[in-house]
Amino acid sequence: MGLESLTHVWREVPFFSDALARMPGHVTLIEAAPPDAPWANALPAQVMFAHSAVQYNAALFEQLPNLRMVQRTGIGVDNVNLEDATRCGIVVCNTPDGPTESTAEHTVAMLLNLAKRVKQGNDALAAGRFGPRSGVLIGVEATGKTLGLVGLGRIGRRVAQICRRGFDMQVLAYDPFVTPEQAAELGVTPASLDEVLQRADFVSLHAPVTPDTYRLINRERIALMKPGAFLLNLARGPLVDAEALLEAVDAGKLAGAGIDVFDPEPPELDSRLRNHPLIVATPHSATLTVEGRVRIEELAVARVLAFFGGERPPDIVNPDVWDSPARRT
Repeated sequence: MGLESLTHVWREVPFFSDALARMPGHVTLIEAAPPDAPWANALPAQVMFAHSAVQYNAALFEQLPNLRMVQRTGIGVDNVNLEDATRCGIVVCNTPDGPTESTAEHTVAMLLNLAKRVKQGNDALAAGRFGPRSGVLIGVEATGKTLGLVGLGRIGRRVAQICRRGFDMQVLAYDPFVTPEQAAELGVTPASLDEVLQRADFVSLHAPVTPDTYRLINRERIALMKPGAFLLNLARGPLVDAEALLEAVDAGKLAGAGIDVFDPEPPELDSRLRNHPLIVATPHSATLTVEGRVRIEELAVARVLAFFGGERPPDIVNPDVWDSPARRT
């Protein structure tokens, strides 16, 4: 397989950058079809640049005999059935280094918005009020507080670095895959999940969704959190039981929450997560920066070129497919 064999690529959403200009001149770009069947025109494609709305599974793969690779423009592969991809011989890659900085900064922005009651101040001013200088507009300082991280991967580590160095926060972290020595190098105190929840003023989630982490933050675990704590979820919606979160905020158990991800996504139009006065919510936009999108798209294209150039690309998320006799070549 060489670059001359790459003739058609399909993309789920338009690119922000000109990264596709690196493709050989003979390659045809196919834009997704209308939303009811966006892959309907993908039959010639050897590569699909996947975003987050389409479900990539056997039902799709079996209709696309030319498909060799699904390249995710981002980290999460919740919408890609990796078992189906491996069985069908399709390589799946993501770009985990692309959105790190953008998502970490968005997390810290959420944290400060909650701490300083920015949303409440903005809403009061928009409603014609100037104040009051009490009650809901009274915030807290982040400096010196305790940040609890659930997940210490690329994004969690960067959040820890910003908050520890920028705000002198004590950082606790729960991650069963990080050794105490690795945590110490980051200036982070390893802790159990229960300890993180019990001690943190701000709990920030940076874990993938697995059978073990589905609804990780439920009523029982929220009950462990400090009264007046804040919850941040910029990882995956299914990590949090939304009803339990709303109950805790309504009851004053939690002082607020910052959410960039939902389950389902998008949330229902009447979901209280959209407009709750103590919840700052954004539409899964943490990665939407100029720099982040350019980085993600350049990395995605580089992986495709490596694959069709005969190399094993970085960040294969179904690695068993590589040496499988079923892999499409």
